[in-house]
Parts: sequence; structure tokens; C-alpha cells
Amino acid sequence: LSFRVVRVFTYVCLYSDNQCKCGYLKSQHVEEMQINHNEKWNYKKHTKEFPTDAFGDITFENLGKTGKYIRLSCDTDSETLYDLITQYWHLKTPNLIISVTGGTKNFALKPRVRKIVSRLIYVAQSKGAWIFTSGTHYGLMKYIGEVVRDNTISRSLEENVVAIGIAAWGMVSNREALIRSCDTETYSAHYIMDDLKKDLLYCLDNNHTHLILVDNGTHGYQGTETKLRTQLEKYISECIIPDSNYGGKIPIVCFSQGGGKETLKAINTAIKNKIPCVVVEGSGQIADVIASLTKAEGTLTSSSVKERLLRYLPRTLSRLNEEEIESWIKYIKEMFENPHLLTVIRIEDAGDEIVSNAISYALFKAFSKNEEDKDDWNGQLKLLLEWNQLDLASEEIFTNDRRWESADLQDVMFIALVKDRPKFVRLFLENGLNLRKFLTHEVLTELYTNNFSNLVFKNLQIAKNSYSDDLLTFVWKMVENFRKGIKKEDKNGQDDIEIQLLDGSLITRHPLQALFIWAILQNKKELSTVIWEQTRGCTLAALGASKLLKSLAKVKNDINAAGESEELANEYETRAVELFTECYSSDEDLAEQLLIYSCEAWGGNSCLELAVEAKDQQFIAQPGVQNFLSKQWYGEISRDTKNWKIILCLFLFPLIGCGFISFRKKPIERSKKLVFYYAWFFTSPFVVFSWTVIFYIAFLLLFAYVLLMDFQKEPTMLELIVYVLVFILLCDEVRQWYMNGSKYFSDLWNVMDTLGIFYFISGIVFRLHSSNETSWYSGRVIFCLDYIIFTLRLIHIFTVSRNLGPKIIMLQRMLIDVFFFLFLFAVWMVAFGVARQGILRKNEQRWEWIFRSVIYEPYLAMFGHYPSDIDGTTYNFDSCTFLGNESKPLCVEVDSNNLPRFPEWITIPLVCIYMLSTNILLVNLLIAMFGYTVGSVQENNDQVWKFQRYFLIQEYCSRLAIPFPFVIFAYIYMVMRKLFKCCCKNEYRESSICYFSDGCCYVAILLL
Repeated sequence: LSFRVVRVFTYVCLYSDNQCKCGYLKSQHVEEMQINHNEKWNYKKHTKEFPTDAFGDITFENLGKTGKYIRLSCDTDSETLYDLITQYWHLKTPNLIISVTGGTKNFALKPRVRKIVSRLIYVAQSKGAWIFTSGTHYGLMKYIGEVVRDNTISRSLEENVVAIGIAAWGMVSNREALIRSCDTETYSAHYIMDDLKKDLLYCLDNNHTHLILVDNGTHGYQGTETKLRTQLEKYISECIIPDSNYGGKIPIVCFSQGGGKETLKAINTAIKNKIPCVVVEGSGQIADVIASLTKAEGTLTSSSVKERLLRYLPRTLSRLNEEEIESWIKYIKEMFENPHLLTVIRIEDAGDEIVSNAISYALFKAFSKNEEDKDDWNGQLKLLLEWNQLDLASEEIFTNDRRWESADLQDVMFIALVKDRPKFVRLFLENGLNLRKFLTHEVLTELYTNNFSNLVFKNLQIAKNSYSDDLLTFVWKMVENFRKGIKKEDKNGQDDIEIQLLDGSLITRHPLQALFIWAILQNKKELSTVIWEQTRGCTLAALGASKLLKSLAKVKNDINAAGESEELANEYETRAVELFTECYSSDEDLAEQLLIYSCEAWGGNSCLELAVEAKDQQFIAQPGVQNFLSKQWYGEISRDTKNWKIILCLFLFPLIGCGFISFRKKPIERSKKLVFYYAWFFTSPFVVFSWTVIFYIAFLLLFAYVLLMDFQKEPTMLELIVYVLVFILLCDEVRQWYMNGSKYFSDLWNVMDTLGIFYFISGIVFRLHSSNETSWYSGRVIFCLDYIIFTLRLIHIFTVSRNLGPKIIMLQRMLIDVFFFLFLFAVWMVAFGVARQGILRKNEQRWEWIFRSVIYEPYLAMFGHYPSDIDGTTYNFDSCTFLGNESKPLCVEVDSNNLPRFPEWITIPLVCIYMLSTNILLVNLLIAMFGYTVGSVQENNDQVWKFQRYFLIQEYCSRLAIPFPFVIFAYIYMVMRKLFKCCCKNEYRESSICYFSDGCCYVAILLL
């Protein structure tokens, strides 16, 4: 690009022979100048253009601020200048141009004006706008620069506000410093700001990012840049931008406060160019004149305009002649020929949204009143969407005189989703948009591909890999299906393998759920709520959202983002609770069916499964859910039946058929009444649980009897029975592992079962070597330790109790507190133990006695066992050894008098400090931790117990309806059937006959 500047070559005398009418001295003209004394000076006639000699980077002295600048001719083509800004200065195409005028004089701004300007800069930053100013270091322009500076410091380079100052070259102070001193490709000019200089020239503002200095060959003349600035603004406003939400063009708005004649002319020119203007009422001068006239009623007359000018600008008008006053009046009257292009904001109303609302309203009025665009509803909606002006859309566009088709709103609906405009989404839905028709596979693909955070996708993948979860896997596959082409590397570093993606028809059948998941994964709180209201199965969707959000919160590195996900997850849990409570109050049976209804759009999960996986205790604790669980727990037995009656019937079977036990329904076939009663009773999970508890206690008693009274060299019959019972337990654990897979070991009680069985098998291995006394004894010791594990396993049974269940949870959480306490205690214990051993004894070589002295004895001291070897007056040498070869501790060092050498003034205070720290400080810390844990559990006592109760009920509902230990026969049958199927695949057929009676199904497997 080639830019030119103006140099005066004709000298026209002004006041003296030494000064030209252009403002420069005679000596400042070119050498080959012509002299003309009587001709009127004109820059087109009396100047010539030369290549520009001032461009590059500008650095402000002592401030370290750097920007771009260029000096160019006032006749520079707007297209060429725009190419300079976008291609050579590498500025992104703006989404908005804000042209600021007025307030160029060096005066202090009102606080409210400062607030308005701050919001103006915020709007520019958020919308990707350029700000055009005069670029001076005075008044409003100076403050704009300061706000731009503050935003630049706090934001990244790409988010910086672009402030372009367009100033007259002939009005710039110290402009000689901007002329290049060397012809290099890159040049940095050092500019000195002299605010104290008393002349008509002004300093450039150091906080503007770019400076355009317009030269027409004059010196000391204001307004020479106006023409170029106006032409540039008009050119930009007419540029066609395909992605623009303003009729395909870049919107431009003039923002004015205060000002005089130049401001008036700038507003007048903007109005003529169909550029909307925002005027700040209360900022003074011409802005107040215009604002007052917008409120005037009737026809605008010259007298009324003059009256307002005299009221607000008395001093200015007193210096003007009648012809100049008439020109002012003419400018104002021309402006009001298009009153819709004027928008006034009151300085008293300066708030956070006042500037944004004013600019958007001004742009909307200009766009909607334009002859070319007044019927472009789509463009108007895009504009209001960009500025989030819901009220304008409701009042001006969605009126009763227009009927909207769903297809009319699809483009703007997509924009509303991408820009996260939930209120607009709701507005479009209320006005006829069919969301299901809108959500085509192409739309969802675009949302998940180009409008989906890569960080969210990464977190989703991490969560899927971290937790073996069906829902996370399902959602990840769905997202991957939209983001096609991504492959997962094999764990062994082999060839890439293709991910098995979801069936596309599944997504087509449930587009609303796919959109809801898109919003949830990106934490779009309000938008997800609007979409959630449109989905089918709102309770299931809310619980699914809670599960997803809680899973993602665990893998997010950003604490704030994780907290937001947790908060949103809790909100959806609350919505699920409220919705289910309302459903349950209306229809209990339908609500219970809702709990177990599974949907393929949520990975085949049900409400109950999602609530449990998300640990939504509030939902599980709802009366409706608990009533459903109680029905599952008791089976067909009536919940009104006392537990003692059920337990009594375990031993007195005939009572079942005598009406002693009440059932929820009666059999249709009276002849089979007893059969149904007995079947219902013994298949009840509560009865299975009771049988299991009884036989498990009997197993523990038998095991204890064998260990204490009947443990012979060779296994006795009772011991063999114990072996059989443990084998049955092993079979049951294998069945649970087979059903639950990797989730099996996530349960602490399953880990205890596995550990207990492993120890028992180890004990058998040692015990059967009865010829070796040591091995036989080791087996008995292992059995005794294993008995502890089996007995502690009995605690799990008590979780079904409302009173004991929460206490067990307290114990579990207090164990965690004990772990942290032991860590702190170990620091004190080792420190004291090593110091004590080193002071008292020398070179102890026996590790077992080092352990006793360093670990065991300091541990006992915490319980009040005072060490006796630290006091020389009571030390007993008979209880120790000097040689270290007896089963006694090593004696303390002695001096030449055979007295203990250790200094008592160190050892005794050391013990006192240790016991003070452990017995008082650390123990009380542990008590305080226990108190906090108990209190936190006690606050949610009911919820915690009800949530834990679910797992016990689910465990026994999933078991075979055969009590322990008789379940071994079922396992034998299942194994034999499996072997028979493998051996005789073609020689048998399996038929399943179901008998339905009052909703109860009995399945008989016939092998033919």
C-alpha cells in the first residue's frame, strides 16, 4: 500500500510576510514554492502529495506505551485505509464501530460520565468493536484511553480493546518526532507528551492502540480530519460481511456527549449517512440541546431551536454572528428529519446496562426503519440476539399481527443456542418453533463439532476412563459420534482402533436429550433449564444431568468450574425431587413405575439407578422412593406386618397359611392359596435376609466353637461343615463378582468378604500340614484372625436398622479421621521414641527391642503408661541386660560410678512435653474431629441411612430366593445346566413357561 502526505508549495500571505494562510511559516514551505499574495488558499490547489514519511510504531517517552501510527493525506481512499487497518495492522474485522465525538476540551469529566464511558469500553470489548475518537490526550478522549489501558492490562492480547484515534496532523504537538529518521522496514518513533505546553496544539493520547494522522497541508486548523473520518465510517458501514447480524453489514453508531460546533457537524453528518446516534443528556453543551429537542412536542421551528441554544449555550452563541447561528439551527433541523436515528440516555440513569441497551436500541431503530431492511425480520432478530434485547423482540417483532412458522425461526434459534440466550430460546418456542423438527442430525453435528469446548470433551473422556460408568460411556460415544474421525490409541501402543459408535437412529429418536446433554456438559445453566422443560421424562433427565455434572466436577482442574458443576447438579437433583414428589402425590403407582422406567436416551438407565450412581441422597430419601424400596424389601408381604411375626414364621411354618401373616393381595385361585402364600413368604427379600442373618450367626458360633474347643490335628466333622459353609460364601461372592464386574470391589464389604475368604483358604493350607506343628499352629492363628473379619462383616447387616445404620456410617467416617490422627501422632511418636532411645541406650542391635522402645512404648504412653526408665532414682538394673543377649531390654548407659548417665533434666521434661502433646492436644483434636464427623452425619442422619439402606435392599433383591446355606443346590444346578448346554448344544431345547397370577410370575425351566 502507498500512502501520501501533503506538502505546501504555494505561499499565500496571511497576516505578515512571514506566515502563510496554511498556518505554516514561510521558512517551513518547500524550496521550490510559489508566492501568491491575493489568492484564497486551497489545499487541493496549493499543495502537492508525496509518499508518507511518518509511519510505524510509536513509543511514548517514559510511559512504555506502544502503538501503531501513520501520517496520510486527507484524500486517502477509504478502501485503501481499511486495508491498512485490517491487513497490515492485522486487526480483526470489527463486529461494531463506535464513533465517539464531543468532550475534546481539557476538563474534568463528571463521575456519571466516567461510568458511562467505562460501560462503553466494556461493550466494545465484549462485542469485538473498534472505537473511533479524535485520539487526543484531553477530556473524554483521555479518559477513554485510560479505560482502554485498564482493560488491556487485565485481558489477553486477542481480547484487547481497539481504540483508533483519527487526528489532524497539523494540530499535533511535537509531531516532528514522528517523522522517520531512517528508511528501515520497521521504525519506532519516540513521542514526548507535553501536557503543560500553552498553545493550540494537542498531545496524542498514549493509551490509544492506533493513530491515524490526517494531513491537508495546514497547521493549527481544527477539523481537517473530519472528512476522512466520515468517509471511513461510511465505507465500513457499507461493507458486506456475510457473518454480520446487521443485515450483512458492519453496524456503526455515533456516541456523543457535550461538544460544540464540530460535534454538531459530526452528528449531522452521521444522521445524513443513516448512522444512528446516542446522545448523553446531562453531559452539557450541544448534547443537552439535542436531548431537550427530542422531548419537544409539535413541529420543530427555528425559534424553538434557537431558544434551546440560548438556554444551554449562552456564551457560545454570544460569540457567533447571525449567519453562524443560522447554520447551527440548520444542522439541528436537518438532524431531526430522521428522529428515529437519535437515541438519548440520561446521565442520571447511568447503570451497568444503560449504554448497551441504548446502542442496541439505536441500531435496531435504524435497521427497522430502513426502507431496505424494515421487512427483514430475520436480520432484526439477529441484531436483537446479538445484543440480548428480549424486551425489544417481544414488543417490536413478536406482535399479534404476525403469525410465525417454525421454519422462520430456525436460523435465529441456532444463534440463540450458540450465544447462550435462554430467554430468546423460550421466546421462539412460545411463538411456534418446533424444537424436534429443528434438531436435525446436521444441527446437532454442528453444535457438537464447532460449538463444543475441547476442554469439556477432554474432561468427559477422562471421566469415562476414570469411572466404569454406563452413562458416561454412552454420552462419550454420542459426542464422539458427532465429532467423527477421532480415534483412540490402543493401550498397548499398537495400531489405532476405531471406536464403536452409537447407532445414529438412536440420536435421531431422541434429539431433545442430545441437545440437553450438549447444554449440560458446558454448564449452560439457564439454557439447559429451558431445554429440560421440553424433554420427555423430566425426572430422568434431571437425575441424568446431576450424574453427569457430578462426574465431570471430579475431574475438573479449575476449582471454580468444579464448584459450578456441583451447584448445578444439586439444582437438578432438587428439581427431580420436586417433580417426583408431585407425581407421587398424584398417582403412587405411576410414580413407582417412573422410578424403574429405563430410557435408551440415557444409556438404558432408570431414575433409581441414576440417583444412586450420582449419590443423590435427597432424592433417594423421598417418601415415595422409600415406600417403593419397602415394597421391594418385603415383597408380597404387607408392610403392616410386624417383623417379629415374620421371624416367628421362619421357625413355625404352619402359621403362614393361618392368616398370621398378611399379604398385599390375595390369590385369584383359592385352591392354590397356600402355595402362593408360602411362595410369597419365602421369596420375600426380608425373609431371605432374615434367614441369612440367622444362618450367618450360626456359622460364626460354629466357627468359634471349632477354634476354641474342637481344633484337632485332623479336621473334625464340625470343622468340615465350616469349610463347606465358607465354600458356599465363596460361591455367592463369585456370583456377585460375575454380576457386578469391576464395580464389585468398589464396595468395602465385598473387599472384606474377599479378604476373609482368602485368609480362610490360607489357613486351610497351613492347617492341613498337621505333621508340622509350626504350620498347624500358624493355620490356627490365621483362622483366629479370619474370624475377626467374618465377625466384623456382621456390622453390614445392621445398616437396615434406622437406629444402628447411621451409627455404622459414623464409624466408617471416623476411621478416616483416625487415619489422619495417626499420621500426626506418628510424627510425635517417632520423634520422641528415637530421641529417648538415643539418649538412654547405646548401639542396640536387636530390631524387635528397637521397635518396642521407639514405637510401642511411646504408643502406650499416650494411654497413660508412664515410662520408668527415664528417672535415674527409680531405675532397676535387674530388669535389663548389659549384654543384649537376653529377653530383656538393653540397660541404659552408666558412668564411672555405675549410675545412669542420662541427664534427668532432659529426659523427664521431654516425657512431660510428649505426654502433654499426645494425651491432651492430639487426643482432644481427635475428639473434636469425631465430634464434627458425628455432627455432620447427624444433620443428614435420615438421608444417609435411607441412602445406605438402598444398597442392602438391592443386594438381597438380586439374590436367589433361597436362604443360605441351601443356595448351594441352586449353584450346583446352574453349573450343571451350563455344562449340559455346552456339551449338548443341539440335543436339547430350553423352554420358558411363565405363569401370571396377579402380577406374580413363576418361571419353570424345562430341559427337554
